Amino acid sequence: MKGRRIVLLSLIIFLVVNLAGQDKNNIPSTLLPLDLMRAIVNEASGDLALQNEIFLTGVNRNRPAAEYQQQYFETEIIVNKLKEYGVDEVKVVEFSSSLFSRSDKTWDAESAELWMVKPEKMKLADLKEIAASLCSGSSSTDVTAELVYVGPGNKEKYYENKDVSGKIVLVNGYPEGARRLAVEKYGALGLVAYASSHPEFDPDQVGWSSIRPTEKEKATFAFMISTRLGQELRDRLERGEKIVLRAVCQTQMVPYKNQLVSALIKGTEFPDEELVFTAHLFEGFAKQGANDDASGCVAILETARVLKKLIADGVIPPLRRSVRFLFIPEISGTAAFVKEHPEVVRRFFANINEDMVGEALIKNNSFFLLKQTPWSLPSYLNDVLAAFIEWVGQTNCQTIEYRRMLLPIISPTGSRDPFYYRIDKFFGSSDHIVFLDGGVKVPAVMLIAWPDMWYHTSGDTPDKSDSTQLKRVVVISVASAVFLANAGEAEVEKMILEVGSRGLKRLAADKRKAEGFLQEASGEGLHKAYKRAFNLLDQAAKRERTALKSIEFFIKQSSELKQLLQTRLKELDQTERLLKAGLEKLYRFKCQTAGLKARRLGLTPEEKRLARLVPVRTEKMKGFFNSWEFRRLRGEMKDLPKYNLGRTEFEVRNFIDGQRSILEIRNAVSAEYEPVGLQDVENYMKVLEKLGYIKLVRK
Repeated sequence: MKGRRIVLLSLIIFLVVNLAGQDKNNIPSTLLPLDLMRAIVNEASGDLALQNEIFLTGVNRNRPAAEYQQQYFETEIIVNKLKEYGVDEVKVVEFSSSLFSRSDKTWDAESAELWMVKPEKMKLADLKEIAASLCSGSSSTDVTAELVYVGPGNKEKYYENKDVSGKIVLVNGYPEGARRLAVEKYGALGLVAYASSHPEFDPDQVGWSSIRPTEKEKATFAFMISTRLGQELRDRLERGEKIVLRAVCQTQMVPYKNQLVSALIKGTEFPDEELVFTAHLFEGFAKQGANDDASGCVAILETARVLKKLIADGVIPPLRRSVRFLFIPEISGTAAFVKEHPEVVRRFFANINEDMVGEALIKNNSFFLLKQTPWSLPSYLNDVLAAFIEWVGQTNCQTIEYRRMLLPIISPTGSRDPFYYRIDKFFGSSDHIVFLDGGVKVPAVMLIAWPDMWYHTSGDTPDKSDSTQLKRVVVISVASAVFLANAGEAEVEKMILEVGSRGLKRLAADKRKAEGFLQEASGEGLHKAYKRAFNLLDQAAKRERTALKSIEFFIKQSSELKQLLQTRLKELDQTERLLKAGLEKLYRFKCQTAGLKARRLGLTPEEKRLARLVPVRTEKMKGFFNSWEFRRLRGEMKDLPKYNLGRTEFEVRNFIDGQRSILEIRNAVSAEYEPVGLQDVENYMKVLEKLGYIKLVRK
């Protein structure tokens, strides 16, 4: 019996050792050596990052008035931590508020309570308990009035047969949508609203919101309550109960400082070439959030710590290029920094923006996303980040073959979630759009976990974050920084191969999409579908060509690397010709089977006209485009041409480079998104010209 146990134990040991060896041999390679990746994994701490997130946003707090004129609570924590970590240059940078606001004061709430006084007395909301309870923009008040339910309140039909004058309205939705009708037109005193990002997931969360009455409109107030409470009040009103509320709040406008924190690890060989990490420390001064975006701030803070530690320990050499970290007010702070420090921004060669990166993926039903650069600025940056993200994904999931994570990146207090990720197309709405703007042109990507079940609500607290997820984000960030900041000939070679091979994969997807246009078309629609499909392949090839050429930034002297890059570009040219030839053959086949005569590609008279018209930026449109100012000017001018570009407007503007015609811009955006109206693009250019942003020049 004893002998059998020994044999069994020996077998188990053999299997464990053998499997461990298999795991090691099957860990996929990535852009950095495996030993260095292990060192980064060992040093990166999701627990330290989560601790810092708790320091920043352990609770949502109502900011004291005095804080607006001193150093902000969050600023002090970030500065002290950066200094503790030995980061070279740490500065608090104050900047002008003029870019997005004409006021030198900001809204501040001192106190706010909402009470039901009839039919029973019950407190419904208190600013001290839930900071999101009072909407920013609310004015001081003390009123007692009957409550009336008006549904969403944003259309006339919701007020039919209802008297809301001198009363408080209950709104199923965000209050600003109802304010102008309820208060301005029908005389309501104020609003109580319930709306949040995912009430179906957590009906007790309270959404952050605001109202924005102009100086000419009535001062009013708006409280936010949970969906559960809002529905209870609605149901009682619809049963015929009379509910009377008392709303009391004290607010003021106070002078304030705009602040951001800038930190720099200075490069030794190319100090004026900077990789910049961004994360927003403020999203307005009232709203706070752990995931949005204290998580991004602590992730790049930990990235700075790990870089300094790896350098100090001799694991990596001192960085050849500089790495900067900006902790900023979202978009407004980034735009102000770009405007007021152009001498610094000129050094930026890439931006990694981290916005909401710390969510526990399974708890939040989330994927970790890489949102890539748009087609107006293709870059090596997409593929470098994708390589590291995919490596973390491959090593942090169980497979049938190995039954364990190949190289677990797990924090002691964190989850053991698999690393769910997606490499995704461009999306804006965060600080990277400032760098991607056509007047700035710094390649920028965003890292984000989405969806977030507590997005922009009182529920956005550190308990929704995961130290394991934070550790993984830090590993990706540090690896990307080491690779890019220290990129020499060996790294450039890897970059060329990575971008080239991934480009072929993207072109294959574009080919399938283009062929789909033809497969879905019928009759005369085949000719239009072929023109659209050809444009897609044409623009996709241009995208990949530009992405490969972006690597030239890192090629300093090596003629061999220049030759390798040229070889890949020639291969791309050959691939483009083959793809287009194959598309034409498919088109002719489809025409033949449909009994149609194939047509040669050509331009309409309108396309020929706009192919000769080139928009050129004026001084007014150099640098970050102030869309807030643009909308104001557009609103003040009468009889401007109408256009409807929707989400494509940002890209239409970015493609204005003084070389592309209106037709070429339309074609580029139509390939990236869906077909865009040529008239819409021309009208938009005419508006820009009338407002002094561009000149239209004939070829």
